[in-house]
Amino acid sequence: MMKSFFLMAIMTILSLNTFAQDRADPSRQNLTSNNGMIYSFDMNDNTVIGTPYIENEFMPGEIHFDNQTKIYNLRYDAFNDVIEVKKDNGDLDTLNKDLTDITLTFIKGKKSYRAHNYLDPKTNNSMKGYFVVASKGAKPLLVKEKIVFTEKQKAKSSYHKTKRAEYKRKNDLYFTLNNNDIAVELPSNKKDLAKIFQNIQKTY
Repeated sequence: MMKSFFLMAIMTILSLNTFAQDRADPSRQNLTSNNGMIYSFDMNDNTVIGTPYIENEFMPGEIHFDNQTKIYNLRYDAFNDVIEVKKDNGDLDTLNKDLTDITLTFIKGKKSYRAHNYLDPKTNNSMKGYFVVASKGAKPLLVKEKIVFTEKQKAKSSYHKTKRAEYKRKNDLYFTLNNNDIAVELPSNKKDLAKIFQNIQKTY
């Protein structure tokens, strides 16, 4: 009964997005979402520099939900801000980040992620995304990992070179929760952070 309940819980926390791996080329994965959009990234595409992932390989991680834990192979796509889950048959799902009280922890390194509502520092728009939990408590230290994508730029003339498309890791941003449990940005200077968060042990 408990196993059946947990299976239903896992089905709930997985997104309605479904990946199908290309059997002819396992490096290519296509994501079909319920709005019909297609996302594809080819790990063997040498014309693109970098990848959207913090770690390219799937790694075992624990999904903690409703006082239960299940181990899956996971990786974080920081460009699209989704956690990918690799199933036993090789297909992929993404975690549903709209649900609360879900923590995932990679077994190697014990790096933990949680989804939080936050204010985008550039637009001040309300968003929801994944953060590394660097410290716990009422005012946790949260780290937003960022990867941006620059499209291919064709050479303007024979004197210039074509610039390849590139995924590039940007500096981490630091957040904490305000009184409404909304993640808000903190100073990026580590000395200023140390003044705000005394006795924080770096865990990411």
